[in-house]
Amino acid sequence: MYLAANLKFLRKKSGKTQDALSSDVNIGRTTIANYEAGISEPNVDTLLTFSKYFGIPLDDLLSKNMEDIIKSGEKDIMLKGAFEQKPLLGYNSIPKIITVDNSGNDNIVYVPVKARAGYLSGYGDVEFMESLPTFRLPGLNNATYRMFEVDGPSMAPNVLHGDRIIGEWIDELDKIRDNRVYVVVHTGGVAVKRVVNRLKERGKLYLKSDTIAHRHEFPTLEIDPEDIKEVWYGRMKISSDFSEPAEVYHRLADLEMDVLEMKRMMGSKG
Repeated sequence: MYLAANLKFLRKKSGKTQDALSSDVNIGRTTIANYEAGISEPNVDTLLTFSKYFGIPLDDLLSKNMEDIIKSGEKDIMLKGAFEQKPLLGYNSIPKIITVDNSGNDNIVYVPVKARAGYLSGYGDVEFMESLPTFRLPGLNNATYRMFEVDGPSMAPNVLHGDRIIGEWIDELDKIRDNRVYVVVHTGGVAVKRVVNRLKERGKLYLKSDTIAHRHEFPTLEIDPEDIKEVWYGRMKISSDFSEPAEVYHRLADLEMDVLEMKRMMGSKG
């Protein structure tokens, strides 16, 4: 991520001191200094503030070295030097809170069951998010991931109670694919479900459970897009379940043991 370097470069390019920028965007000078030094990370509303102020697309602000781009003449960038606050409408393109390690790589934030209730109101709160465990896994790069502990039998037998789902951030609701497993954070809670995307046809998402044994307890949920806070695409499942195999495997195992016993008996007679 180039955020820290970009903020410092763009501020100087627009001829602003930290104090002047602080006054323009109504963000404390010390906070801006911490952003530029990479000591702390702004939330999504603050990122959008900087994006609008400098006239830089948010993706470019985060992922591209703006100094190199401007020097190479690759892109004509107009620095506004003026600030116009607009309300944030619709689904956010990035999570409100992103945590990174010392190298600037995104951490995976773990949301256990006991934190699920608090997550619904705290996913945009820095203090709450900092209280959650973070880690990294090899192979999960170039995206933002979050891990959620599964609660209840609604997705059994494919996803069991106590399993952990590692989800990749979905930046646009239109990218949701039918019948894939997602973690959907909405006004009603945090749900691990299969999702059917009917936003274009009906303006709705439908959240389905896999369970058959408990299907009467978990009816399909109809969700309006304005009620959706976060969507994470299930990329990986971590499970500690070592349940015995199904009945057919029990029968095959018994048959195998019987054959072995018969061979042993025949061998002893010979």
